[in-house]
Amino acid sequence: MVEHPWVVALMRAWQRFVLALATFGVTMLITANSLFTKSRMSHDNGITLRGRLSIRLDPRVPDHEFFVPGRSFDCRIRHGAASFKDDAKLVVRSASIKFADTRGRAPFDILMNSGLMPLFWNARTFMQFMFRSMQGKGKHYAPYLGRHPQARIGGGSSVRRDPEAPNQMVYRTKTTSGFIGRDGVLRYVRYRLVPQGFVGPESGLPDAWDRDHAWLQNPRGDEDRSRNYLKDATRRLIESGKPMRYTLQIQLRLPPPDETVQPEWVSSAVPWDETTFPYLDLADVEITEALSHREGMLTWFDLSHHPASLPIPPARSIDDAHSLNHLRLAGIWATRARLLSYRLSGIPKPFPDSRRAPDWQGVPPMADPP
Repeated sequence: MVEHPWVVALMRAWQRFVLALATFGVTMLITANSLFTKSRMSHDNGITLRGRLSIRLDPRVPDHEFFVPGRSFDCRIRHGAASFKDDAKLVVRSASIKFADTRGRAPFDILMNSGLMPLFWNARTFMQFMFRSMQGKGKHYAPYLGRHPQARIGGGSSVRRDPEAPNQMVYRTKTTSGFIGRDGVLRYVRYRLVPQGFVGPESGLPDAWDRDHAWLQNPRGDEDRSRNYLKDATRRLIESGKPMRYTLQIQLRLPPPDETVQPEWVSSAVPWDETTFPYLDLADVEITEALSHREGMLTWFDLSHHPASLPIPPARSIDDAHSLNHLRLAGIWATRARLLSYRLSGIPKPFPDSRRAPDWQGVPPMADPP
């Protein structure tokens, strides 16, 4: 049955309205949280580093006006951990790269996380996950993971426990973005950051129990290291004169011919076959300096930082695969709120080392934290 054009137009308008309404609601919640708690939208626990990024293209990458071989950028990279202020928790780890040595504006920012698949892959699943987080995390995730087996797999593949160093893990974008080469052809891309010389396995990979129970995120009962052990180890490594070196890579494929009918692979919940769509070298990254706590707190990353030739595909509904980036773009308001709270009442102090400090959170509650 062929629907009348005006019916199709009305349905699409309704979907865009629902997306706009959802975006407004989510943005208000995370903005208020950032303003009153001085926290980032996620990954509040992290360390910011400085270095140099040099474009080194695999010959199979199409010519591009931004990724020019031999071009170099001062850069910043922030390694973070999702949700909790404790390096020893079972959490998703992150790497965000800024193609400039600045706190904010930059030619290009890339946001990446550990693991092959995400815990959520569009605006609808993100909101469901967010509401479970607001209820208290931990056991409250179980109904969401039961409803979405893909999320359970993604969570189990993405968490890392007790990694030895950030440069012993691999990070991937959990969304799909655009790439327009000099040939004028739009391609879809995903990025990956790999430690140079990496042969695996990654540090901190979950064992079978942790993969199947990724919502039980507390440190192990015999944990005796500082809750800042990973940040401290990273700073010591850099200050000892040992740079951290990575290779930034890219996957490319042509988008679907009709964007109104998205194939399953557009979703970040579906990894692309690396034989058919291999990761190709894009740039070398060398990290040589750990920045101060203050400078790290004032550094922010935003998906709106991109050249026109590296676009963010538009979203049309809360179920659209691109709606997750749509929400992330609106997150600039939370960033502005957090920075405003710093100006009004100061930058939060570094996290205490002890798990008996008042700000430490155990989920599910731990009567006697390690």
